[in-house]
Amino acid sequence: MFFTVPVMIGLGIAPQSAVATARLASLGTMLAGLRHFHKHGKIDYAAAFPAALLGLLGALAGASLLIEIDPLLLHKIIGALTLLLVALSLIKKPLAGEPRPSWTRRLAGYLLFIPVGAIGGLFGGQAKLSTYIYIIFFRKTISESIGTRKVGGLVLSIGSLMVFGINGIINWQYGGCLLAGTVLGANAGARFALSKGDEWMEWVFNIVVIGLALKLLFE
Repeated sequence: MFFTVPVMIGLGIAPQSAVATARLASLGTMLAGLRHFHKHGKIDYAAAFPAALLGLLGALAGASLLIEIDPLLLHKIIGALTLLLVALSLIKKPLAGEPRPSWTRRLAGYLLFIPVGAIGGLFGGQAKLSTYIYIIFFRKTISESIGTRKVGGLVLSIGSLMVFGINGIINWQYGGCLLAGTVLGANAGARFALSKGDEWMEWVFNIVVIGLALKLLFE
């Protein structure tokens, strides 16, 4: 989303249509990645489904408000929240054999998926936020967090696309090309990431996320 949306706007597509079309591309990423993480047992479906439903509520509201929001303000909100969650995740990392988090901790995490889903419905960027919510509030490893978040990401993408499709702001020609490309790229990326393990994945993920968050804050 952070790359494809500016490119499409540069090609002359209206900002709202660019956001909606990029959401179609993200559908391919979720489907391809979900298959690989499921195969390696990295998805906690018990945690994923309630989070997905709450995220969907937020996403539908966010998608409906897309035309009203100031994109620059939204960029800064996503960047600030991302940096906050990165910092929180570094304070205490999940340990092997650590007890199941308390119900109050998990409840707080679930409730956060509503505003995170709204951000995703508006512009995207919820993937990074969701990953850190699973790490901080559900004590998941980085690979488990990425795998589990894809369930909610898939539900959110479908819900947002329904709103965008009804309002006729999806560019299906560009979207079809993006969908095909992201399926191929996501398959290769998921295989590579899973082969490297959690430590490498967390190191790379944090660096990329911090860089993107700073860009959103100061662009």
